[in-house]
Amino acid sequence: MMKQLMLLFIALCIGQFSYAQKGLLSLNEHNQYTYFQVKPVSKPVSAELLAAYLKKNESGVQSATVVDNGGMAAKGGMLVYKQGLVTGQEDGQIAYKLTVDFKDNKYRLMITDFMFTPYQRNRFGVFAPTGITTPLEKAQGKIRDKQLNNYLDKLGAYCAKVDKLIQNYINNPEPAKSNPAGLKKIDTQNW
Repeated sequence: MMKQLMLLFIALCIGQFSYAQKGLLSLNEHNQYTYFQVKPVSKPVSAELLAAYLKKNESGVQSATVVDNGGMAAKGGMLVYKQGLVTGQEDGQIAYKLTVDFKDNKYRLMITDFMFTPYQRNRFGVFAPTGITTPLEKAQGKIRDKQLNNYLDKLGAYCAKVDKLIQNYINNPEPAKSNPAGLKKIDTQNW
């Protein structure tokens, strides 16, 4: 009886967790899915160092640059998988744009412009992009509803992970690493 209650509790928690991830994405004024957070900043943050930190610590971020207003902009992508009975296979890639702006002791994180590129098995048996890119908002007729909901759940979890990574850096920035003293050269001719 106790095992059944524990399994029921775990099943309810997992269902609640997956529901919460989809709620993280909302539609903006242009009817695009957007992850949007505004949080306080206690001390000034260098956008250049934040861009370098993101490129180093998040494999999905492909390019990160500093913009003129003191913030940063980045582009990236994440792979989504189709789960089979035993293994999963790459189903596509979702590309995104990430911006972080700083103003009045706050920062704004916005992840938007989600573009889905489906993958298809090529003649060598490798999954490769088909070259067709669809905005995620308009993928309703091109992707099954169950798959789309799964993608939105994974995307919400990924955005929350990136948000936590940025928040950890802002609260505890990495100190600048000093270059270690060069190796001491030994003259082997004069001994």
